[in-house]
Amino acid sequence: MQGGPLVNAMLSVGRCLEKLAGVRMDTYVKLLSKTPKEEYGDFGFPLARFYPRPEEVLTGLSSCVKESYVKASLVGGFLNLRFDEKEMGRELLRLMGGGWRPEMLKTERPRRIVVEHTSANPVHPLHIGHARNASLGDSLARMLKARGNEVIVRYYVNDVGRQVAVVTLGFSIIGLSPEELATRLGAKVDHAIGWVYALTHTAIDAIAARRRGDLEEAEKLAAQLARLKERGDSSLAELIVSRVASFDNPEAKLSEIMSRYEAGLEPERSSVRRIAEAALRGFMETLRRMGISYDRVDWESDIVWSGLLGHVLSQALSSKYVTKHKDATALDLMGVARDKVGEEERERLKLPKGFDVPPMILFRSDGTTLYWTRDVAYSVYKFADSGADEVINVVASEQRLPQLQVRLALLGIGYEREALNMIHYDYELVRLPGRAMSGRRGEYVTLDELIEEAKTRAAKEAQARNPELDKGAIDTIAEGIAVGAIRFSLVQAGATKPITFEVERVLRLEENTGPYLQYTFARANSILEKHGSVDYGSAEAAAYSDPDRRALLIHSLLYPLVSAKAADELRPEDLASYLLKLADIFNKWYQKDSVIREPEPGIREAKAALVELSAHVLRSGLTLLGVPAMKRM
Repeated sequence: MQGGPLVNAMLSVGRCLEKLAGVRMDTYVKLLSKTPKEEYGDFGFPLARFYPRPEEVLTGLSSCVKESYVKASLVGGFLNLRFDEKEMGRELLRLMGGGWRPEMLKTERPRRIVVEHTSANPVHPLHIGHARNASLGDSLARMLKARGNEVIVRYYVNDVGRQVAVVTLGFSIIGLSPEELATRLGAKVDHAIGWVYALTHTAIDAIAARRRGDLEEAEKLAAQLARLKERGDSSLAELIVSRVASFDNPEAKLSEIMSRYEAGLEPERSSVRRIAEAALRGFMETLRRMGISYDRVDWESDIVWSGLLGHVLSQALSSKYVTKHKDATALDLMGVARDKVGEEERERLKLPKGFDVPPMILFRSDGTTLYWTRDVAYSVYKFADSGADEVINVVASEQRLPQLQVRLALLGIGYEREALNMIHYDYELVRLPGRAMSGRRGEYVTLDELIEEAKTRAAKEAQARNPELDKGAIDTIAEGIAVGAIRFSLVQAGATKPITFEVERVLRLEENTGPYLQYTFARANSILEKHGSVDYGSAEAAAYSDPDRRALLIHSLLYPLVSAKAADELRPEDLASYLLKLADIFNKWYQKDSVIREPEPGIREAKAALVELSAHVLRSGLTLLGVPAMKRM
């Protein structure tokens, strides 16, 4: 009874349709939907589209489907299903009395899946864009795991390249460790690193602008340097700016750091790692507050130093697709597409027809590699290290081309399985009202700041509603509301939609927000606390004939199928929409149909069972989305 009475009956109909009409189960589940009119039934499927004589199928269903509480009918070529709420309610009460509660359906074909997400460069603190990446990635991992797959969550530390060289140069100038600077500034360590990175980067750019005679840009950057000085230690800021100005060629300094670190030479090997490790500790502290963790942390430098990058490069250089592009060694990816991409591969690679994919440059003139070349090697490593059937990379939509190039490069040098089983789960950016973000200029609102702002606002509301609670209890509630508000807002809209994040809006209890769902769960929990244990044996299933109770019963029982479909299609937003609809139905019902004051014992127990059912679904769904399900708000 994994799916419960409603879902099991729906799937039973699906299996019968496979036998009687040759309709695939996945097609049936995908197209089964609510009927446009209540009198037609509860759910409908366009049977005539797949079978020319639907009347024959209807006749066969009566003997094929074992669940007596589902009735089928035909309306205009649609096979409509109606569920007898009394009979189904009796079965539900029997199951719940035995301990059954609805959970996501388990897959019959579990896979080993890698989800790589967040992977922020270790040069400045996490901001709201990273929060969307992490929230989406963590929700996907939770859902895929609940579906029965083995999921390995990985974080990739991008510690090779120009950005890390910039921050390393800055720290070499001030002569302090990240921890020492953090203490001096009274800041979190990743925030201190971000200050050095922005200051050093802006100083380099200001000098470059001045030397090429772009005085307008130089003045603009000088003003930005002044603002950065005010945010940190002015004497250290002056030191960085003056030292960078004394370099004949700052870019040569950066190139030297990059080359020596990629070669694994000291002192760069230790100094770069020390900075990146400190930043990562700061990141993980923030992410733990968000309820996010990882199974593996992979270092870009380890991929380089292990020899894997060199091996993959040698395969690329010996392939027939090696070419020259802008005087650099590259892979001819259009050649790969012509030779190896048919219709099936094109769909799996998400390669648009007629799209001209530029060559992939493999390394710079100084011999150092580019991040997409290292990504090819890391992709090979992710599959080999985990034995993965599939790898999901949660990466912003602006990286669609590099991600496509990586998959085509893998295909071109002989890693067909890896290329065709790697998914770029792309998402759009997050904006803050009236703010433009730039890490290299230090212009961002950190995720830590957003959590604290949301928490402060939530604490005021929680204190007003619960004046009897002590500071510790209010703090716990406020933290849960803040995290829930942020996480839900970042997955609710769907990954492909840009978001404008407004703290005040995402905290509202009366709108489609995380706190609205949390508050609904708290209401349900309060009812159950006042009622006490449900006596399922005395509950009257006839109580579910009431239209509002019936609507809540059916929607709650859909959870195992809806959540499974959302996991398979990598659409946490569908689960979010389902939970919001559940909360709407629950709140509409409970406000006018009291459980505690119900005079009839059998009806009261049936209604309490409905509250328990709804509360369990809310708790389970919120947990999959990483939103704390709190018993008190």
